[in-house]
Order: sequence, then structure tokens, then C-alpha cells
Amino acid sequence: MTTDNEALVIRLWERIWISGELDELDQVVCDPYVRHTRDGTVSASPAEYARHLSNVVRTIRGTDVAIDHIASVDDMVYARLHLDAVNLDTGNTLRLTWLTQFRIADGKIAEAWTMHQSGLDW
Repeated sequence: MTTDNEALVIRLWERIWISGELDELDQVVCDPYVRHTRDGTVSASPAEYARHLSNVVRTIRGTDVAIDHIASVDDMVYARLHLDAVNLDTGNTLRLTWLTQFRIADGKIAEAWTMHQSGLDW
């Protein structure tokens, strides 16, 4: 059974990477939305995050996102997933595998810790 918090995380991945519905980010992420990645920590409004993502999805378009494992404890959601995508510049397909952790506050995603690796197929 999927919890509401888990469904919110799944919605984020499907909306961004498959549907490209970046204008609805304010319904899914808090203001500010804090992301921790290998490039450091960034705090952004939903509109700023949408601008960042629009640059990414201009090159990489997801064709399928699969949640390999998802679990939640209190306000935290943990997921392992993979994204199959196409590099729009080259036409090459790729797989990105992600390990993610999200903190939920007031029904939205407030904070995320993400790490991804291309070509990894667990």
C-alpha cells in the first residue's frame, strides 16, 4: 500500500521526467525547496526549480520511470528508482539509477537528498 507521502514522490518523478509538467511544481514542492546533490545544496522557489529543470529536460527526456523500491517513515520517503531516457542531442538512450530521500512538510516535498549514476542497472 502506497502512503500519501510516497504517492507525492512518485507524482514528482512522473510529472517532471515523463510528462514535463514543470508548471505544476508549486503543487508538489515547498517554497523554498532544498536539494542536496553531489554539486552541493541549493534552496530554490518552485519557479526557480522549474527553470533549472527546464534546462535539464531540454537535453534529456524521460521515457519511463520505474520505482524499484519505496518506503516511508514519518515525514521521510526513501526511494531507489531508475529513469530510462533519450539524450535529445545525440538520440542515444540512457538509464539513470537514483537513490533518493525526501522530507515531506505540509503535504509537499520540502527537502531532497539525491544521488544518481548512469549505466547502473541494479
